[in-house]
Amino acid sequence: MKKTALLLVVLSSLMTVSAMAEDKPASIKLCFEGEDIYPWVMKSKKGLNIIMLEMVAKKTNLKLDMSPLPWKRCLNDVQSGGMDGAFAASYKPDRAEFAVYPSKDGKPDPAKRMMLDSYSLYRLKGSNVNWDGSKFQNVTSAIGTQPGYSVIDLLKQNGVQVDDGAKTADDTLRKLISNRVAGAALMTLEGDNSIATNSEFTGKVERVPTPLVEKPYFLIFGKGYQAKYPGAVTQLWDAIASVRESPEYKQAEAAFFKR
Repeated sequence: MKKTALLLVVLSSLMTVSAMAEDKPASIKLCFEGEDIYPWVMKSKKGLNIIMLEMVAKKTNLKLDMSPLPWKRCLNDVQSGGMDGAFAASYKPDRAEFAVYPSKDGKPDPAKRMMLDSYSLYRLKGSNVNWDGSKFQNVTSAIGTQPGYSVIDLLKQNGVQVDDGAKTADDTLRKLISNRVAGAALMTLEGDNSIATNSEFTGKVERVPTPLVEKPYFLIFGKGYQAKYPGAVTQLWDAIASVRESPEYKQAEAAFFKR
């Protein structure tokens, strides 16, 4: 009986160790927006999202394979299982049907966010197109934005026609200055950077002062992947919260903006 009991204990321990081993994947496939979103992802240099996740990978000893893709395709690949996760995604109910967010009390937990950002409305200088914080004013044609972006829902909910045919913020602003759209709904830091660094737009385009919306952005995972590797997913979310507030990341962030 003692031998049998001992054998059961050993087998139970081996099963526990095996389960723990299964909870550390060999690599984790993540996708992100393939176009520039200053300062988070950039083609010409490492954006702050990449810098953060490299620190997270080092802290957790998990291998992250990060691939740029068109954003709609990235989300579709997470839904189909072609990608394990995606960054950086704001919360949308339709995304929550196939993806998991770090949560607390049944809601996305902003403490586990990668970053905060906002969307703003951009207009031609002197235009009376406006957003007053609750409704659009003097919008007589479409508002331009980028495909797959969450601000599209806000535009449609307010009865605004949407033109999401341009892949980049710069191309959306080009539609604006050629009068093909009434305004442009862009991520604020990216839109401001385009105006500040591109002579095509300087002096021609301005940002409406009131943001359209501000929200946290997360590393999300497909539901099937999270069910298979719950420990690794939780470890990454916890590490993001820690790294985001760390002196090392804050120094890297400051250095990025000084370049």
